[in-house]
Amino acid sequence: MSAARRPARSGGGTSRTPRRPRVPRQQRPPTRRPSARPRPTRTRRALTRFYTYATVAFCVAAGIAGYLRAWNALVGIIAAAAFLLVAILGTRQLANGVRRGFRPHRGTSSTRQRRATRSLTAVDAMDGTAFEHHVAALCMRDGCTQIQVNGGAGDLGADVTGRLPNGRSLVIQCKRYAPDRSVGSPDMQRFVGTARPVHNADVALFVASCRFTAPARDLAHSQRIVTIDRELLGLWMTGTALSSIIAMTATGPARR
Repeated sequence: MSAARRPARSGGGTSRTPRRPRVPRQQRPPTRRPSARPRPTRTRRALTRFYTYATVAFCVAAGIAGYLRAWNALVGIIAAAAFLLVAILGTRQLANGVRRGFRPHRGTSSTRQRRATRSLTAVDAMDGTAFEHHVAALCMRDGCTQIQVNGGAGDLGADVTGRLPNGRSLVIQCKRYAPDRSVGSPDMQRFVGTARPVHNADVALFVASCRFTAPARDLAHSQRIVTIDRELLGLWMTGTALSSIIAMTATGPARR
């Protein structure tokens, strides 16, 4: 009898189960680590080393003095040598820390710039009234008193009024414009016409969430109007005092 033949496999070759295509795993967005504590300055580290050396030397001298109670001369020599060594090492560390401690750490300016960008993004989402209250809050943060928000029809350019910490009267005109817009000369002319003739302001501020045109800046400079544009507003919001910003605009060149 002939042996039964096995059924032939289709395809002429060895059949294999097709593999499933690999689906790449969805990458998770990197999680932000909590901000670490600020590193101590070099001056503080140098002072810490100095006090450590002094404490160690004092303990060593006190121990030797207790052990060699009768040898006063030897104890005095050892204590003097220990304190001299501490003075040399500690003074050197302290000098290096003071010389280098005033240098800002890397990334300080960039971190502050990122904070200012986030703050200005929040400003762009405000309306005019919210922006006026925001400027008033910044003034109160920097020690201004009698701050009032008068924005609205009939305010004659005095959106915020108050007094600086030195007692001088303050009048602020606020403009919450889009970042791509600019404050022109007509807006500045209206504020110049009311800031001092009507409100008797000692210090007049024009705060805008955008930039100022060159004619508007020239007019403000000639009439002693302090202009705070988008860049200076970011500095003000990240901690720079109002008095410093006023001094910057008064002594610095005209910003374009």
